[in-house]
Amino acid sequence: MLEIAGLYAYSYLAGAVPTAYLLARFSSGIDIRQYGSGNVGGSNLAQHAGRHWVVLLLIFDILIKGATPVLAGVYVTGLDWDSFWLMAAPVLSAIGHNWSPFMRFQGGRGISVVAGALLSVDWLALALCLAVVGAGKKLTGSSALWVLACLAALPFWALLFGNPAWVPGEGQASSKFALFAALLAVTVLKRLLGNALVWPQSGLRRKVLFNRLLHDRDVDQRDDWVHRAPILGES
Repeated sequence: MLEIAGLYAYSYLAGAVPTAYLLARFSSGIDIRQYGSGNVGGSNLAQHAGRHWVVLLLIFDILIKGATPVLAGVYVTGLDWDSFWLMAAPVLSAIGHNWSPFMRFQGGRGISVVAGALLSVDWLALALCLAVVGAGKKLTGSSALWVLACLAALPFWALLFGNPAWVPGEGQASSKFALFAALLAVTVLKRLLGNALVWPQSGLRRKVLFNRLLHDRDVDQRDDWVHRAPILGES
């Protein structure tokens, strides 16, 4: 149990590293939480610090935050690929990423962490999601709804295909279903809560929650959201 506790502590703390915040500080000297969506993630970093920095972010978030909790659980802790104990590790990493204790429990949306988890447990599901999100963004100019649709489809994918030949292990679909359902729940919860420290007024709450869930923003117009900047004189 001590080894599993160590795995979980590593997963949560690795996920909690605020990669986008650190890169924005290093590259542009800004607090990424005060710009655009306020999201401590790749899309906000690309918008306000430059797309090239997203490459470093994705390498760290996908490989370290998303994949290593699974790989460490198998090859260091000795857990089976179909173990529920193992599937909890990437979920803890996503929770740490979305509500980082180093950022006053603000954070990103965890999509890159989800991608890393998928890379380690079911790369074909990841490839299909990337294709759907890429095509959807090209058609509509936004990826938020397509990401949500893919995440919602993943538990059904697990039930339909279980652990076929293209993924490690030979376990049942139940553990993978639990992983995908938990990652969906964590992502949806983060979208609904956002990073705002003040909850929307009651008259606007339903509309804000609708926009957050489907469009991953508080307002109707995307440009009004992604180009926000601090008011002059604010810290």
